[in-house]
Amino acid sequence: MYILFIILSIVISLSIFLFKKKNVTTILSIVFLASLVIISSYAYLNINKTDNIFFKYDSLGVLLSFVLTILSIATFYFSRNYLKKIDYHSRNVPVYYAALIMLITALMTAYFSNNIAVLWVSIEATSLFVTILIFFERSKVAPEASWKYLFVSSIGIALAFIGILLLSIAGSNDGVTDLSFDTLRNVVGNIDTLWLKISVLLIITGFSVKLSVFPLYTVAVDAKTIAPSPINALMSTVLVNAGFVAIFRTFTVIAHTEIIAWTQNVLFVVGLSSIFIVSIQLFRVKRLKRTFAFSTMEHMGIVALGLAVGGIGYYAVILHIVLHSFVKAGLFYQINRIHTTFKSKWIDDFSGYFKINPLGGITMLVGFISVTAIPPSGLFVSEFLIFKALFLGHRYLIAIVAFILLTVIIYILGKIFLGILYGNVPDKIETYKPNYLEHFLQLSFFGLVIYLVINPPAFFVDLINNAISILN
Repeated sequence: MYILFIILSIVISLSIFLFKKKNVTTILSIVFLASLVIISSYAYLNINKTDNIFFKYDSLGVLLSFVLTILSIATFYFSRNYLKKIDYHSRNVPVYYAALIMLITALMTAYFSNNIAVLWVSIEATSLFVTILIFFERSKVAPEASWKYLFVSSIGIALAFIGILLLSIAGSNDGVTDLSFDTLRNVVGNIDTLWLKISVLLIITGFSVKLSVFPLYTVAVDAKTIAPSPINALMSTVLVNAGFVAIFRTFTVIAHTEIIAWTQNVLFVVGLSSIFIVSIQLFRVKRLKRTFAFSTMEHMGIVALGLAVGGIGYYAVILHIVLHSFVKAGLFYQINRIHTTFKSKWIDDFSGYFKINPLGGITMLVGFISVTAIPPSGLFVSEFLIFKALFLGHRYLIAIVAFILLTVIIYILGKIFLGILYGNVPDKIETYKPNYLEHFLQLSFFGLVIYLVINPPAFFVDLINNAISILN
């Protein structure tokens, strides 16, 4: 079934690229989105079943596939509005849609991969399609950002590949032949500890480029600063989730081995370093997109801490990445409207947004409350659970340092958001006619984040619990 989905996606993408007809693009995009809904539903109905030797519809993959499907539908809608003022042929819009479809397909493939090599190939494929989308606007800095992203991402993925290769070589003496996660879990206890540590360190370092955390975070931040806002919504959410899947599945392989404590310490370093870097870099940020890119890095640093401490932290991190996906997507969708309104991308040029666009101002204010985990934001609950896990795990110093750094980050973000919302309206700002559907979708995402923690559906809780059952 899943192979058919991949084939269909490739055919749709190639057809859009080759025919370059607006009506064809619209129809095929709808067909693709419908296929996303079908494959996600099929996966849920066949949960924990394998689909040939390479794919498995496990709980984590199913949960993230639903998130990807929802945000893909929204991204196609906001992309349509974003591209509305661009001539269909002059800026090669078909390439945008073709690359977007293949990016989503690669992400879905990464979620359902039951083989570490297939997972690696899927994540490597995302680098190529993201690079194409970063370059789309063809600004002066786009070529540099595109090639830098492709180059550094390839280095990161190469490091992960070396880690996988070492893991394969070390496990070959114990019957590892297919590199499936199930097989690796069965034999990893017999692998030499030193080999295992080197492999895990390389894998975490390599995939950090996708998770947007220390050490290979810089290229992701730069790319999100340049890419179109609808693409940023995917890069800061579902693409980051693919990096999490890679590290999480690797973590499940070694969760019951002798190196688990060592791996946890590595993740503590990754998490705290990421949050610390964000608390410093936000003082220097001048672009709004870059602010949100660093915000993503902060949240993924928190996720690394939760995964490292374990216990209730396991539940909290999966809850956190789901909630973060909807919050950050809603904010990035709104950024395009701010850039269009002020005809600038610099924070210093934004002021008085509440007066210009009251509904957009409310959206930004609710988005600020949501992304900074201020109650009633759902992210407050997931962050609270992570800090609770840190204290229960007697990681008092890490919890205190992280809390202080997060306080600094909230202060800086508050200063930036309030500066955008209030103040004097700049000269020569055109009258804005609100798009009520855009704001409704953005506010719906923020509302969904609250709903998922106040009254979470039973299937949602079950999917998270099933995803972490292998760790407990």
